[in-house]
Amino acid sequence: MTNLKCFPLYHPLFWAIIYFIALGIISVILGQDVSWDLRNYHFYNPYMLLTGRFKYDVLPAQIQTFFNPLMDIPFFVAIYYLKIPSIIVGFFLGGFHGLNQWLVHLITYHSLDKVSERYKITLSIAAAITSIFGAAYISELGTSIGDNTTSVFVLGGLFFIVISLGKNIPIPSKNILLAGLLLGLATGLKLTNALYSISFLVAINFLPNSWSDKLRNLILSILSMAVGFSLTAGYWIILMWTKFANPLFPFFNKIFQSPYIETDVNLQDLRFLPRDIWQWLFYPFYFAQEQTLVAELKFKESRFAITYILIVALLGFILYRYAAKKLTFPVNNLIYISILSFLLPFYLTAYFIWLIKFSIYRYLIVLELITPILILLIVAYFYPKRNPVLLVTLGIFVVILATVKPLDWWRIPWSDNYFSIDRQALVQYQDDVIVLWGGEPVGYVVPYFPSNTRFLRITGNFGLSPHTKMSKIAEEIIDKTPESSLYLLEVNFELKESDREKSKQAALELRKLVIERNNCQPFITAIEKYSICKVGKFSP
Repeated sequence: MTNLKCFPLYHPLFWAIIYFIALGIISVILGQDVSWDLRNYHFYNPYMLLTGRFKYDVLPAQIQTFFNPLMDIPFFVAIYYLKIPSIIVGFFLGGFHGLNQWLVHLITYHSLDKVSERYKITLSIAAAITSIFGAAYISELGTSIGDNTTSVFVLGGLFFIVISLGKNIPIPSKNILLAGLLLGLATGLKLTNALYSISFLVAINFLPNSWSDKLRNLILSILSMAVGFSLTAGYWIILMWTKFANPLFPFFNKIFQSPYIETDVNLQDLRFLPRDIWQWLFYPFYFAQEQTLVAELKFKESRFAITYILIVALLGFILYRYAAKKLTFPVNNLIYISILSFLLPFYLTAYFIWLIKFSIYRYLIVLELITPILILLIVAYFYPKRNPVLLVTLGIFVVILATVKPLDWWRIPWSDNYFSIDRQALVQYQDDVIVLWGGEPVGYVVPYFPSNTRFLRITGNFGLSPHTKMSKIAEEIIDKTPESSLYLLEVNFELKESDREKSKQAALELRKLVIERNNCQPFITAIEKYSICKVGKFSP
């Protein structure tokens, strides 16, 4: 009984367990992840790293072959080496993602001031639940895509600042160091998180402290971020520099001029950037209707439009008071204004960087998660009365949950063998070369072939222009491989599409290859049906 009294309802570890189990169960209910990213590179890249196949294969996962795989190693080891049942892996991955909800709960809890425990816990749970059902977040729950995984580190960094602000005490240096370290770790694991690291550096300058403290916090943050980044990305930077002459390969190659891929352009996805002035100014309102402006798949999400309206109203209110020379603001006993003063510039800076640099919706997952907190803080700032804030905030949360339509990255029912690939049927391709064509994600099949089977891609999403060293390596492999050892792996549906078939034939002819359609074997996985066809050489 004494032990139970030491573990009350508001204890952080209690909620960590609750959210871990709850999100693990939701992950299991949603089904097994077979997303494009998993099939393309999240399964191949750790295999490449652990077996040293950096130059043995040629772009089997297209240009994503060279994305840092550190985050994917636990998943790969669990499925490939330990052969843990996929449903268990999915539960634990979803449970880890549930730490996001735990941190949303804690940040909300510590943002509330002179209110009862019941009030704090009610709004903390409501914010956490609303954070689950974000259009991007719920779609990635329990998957290997990675945005939900690195967001744990980003939210952890924010929490170390908020917990001090929620106690009205100066932020200790150790909290600044821990926050910077976590954000650096997140950025090293996935470079797109740099937008949150930069936003953090901006936001800490809005903390209520002296200029000397601001300078100290900035220096400590940058140093600890550098350490965190080095821990998760340092090894990869060294590998990319020594093997491909670009420490950030394949990024920024216009600067580093690695001969392995194109040097006249920096790799960047420009598909989803705003197309006109109205989208630049009002993108969040477009998300509130079903569309594909910032994602490959349709989705609908209203939380950003609601927050947009609240932020504009808040900034307008603040400007009005300054214009009217009412420089003192009413005392707020419901929330800590300092936390709003920290999270708001973080949020705005991150959104602005996202807007001009990426505009890929799932990179907004951190903002998607903290939006319920920001909504609560702004509502409480305008009208700091307990019951109205509770009712209005819960009403907004209900609207958000009722109108969301998540993305769908593709899931299937759980299976004992994650990809249902028969390794014994592939032994016959030992010492052979498998040619890949087009943009289909097939990297996940490579680990199930014999280790001395080589894979090379002759067309893909980047890096295979005729003048690149990567393309020349592919040509050399084809030239040196006996005709009896050359095969083509293709998705069966491509055979039915004449335009794609013509493109494939042209790509093969460019390499002096031809498909032997009368010499094909079926290759079936839980995801796709493939054919492995014999390939012949010819002289032009």
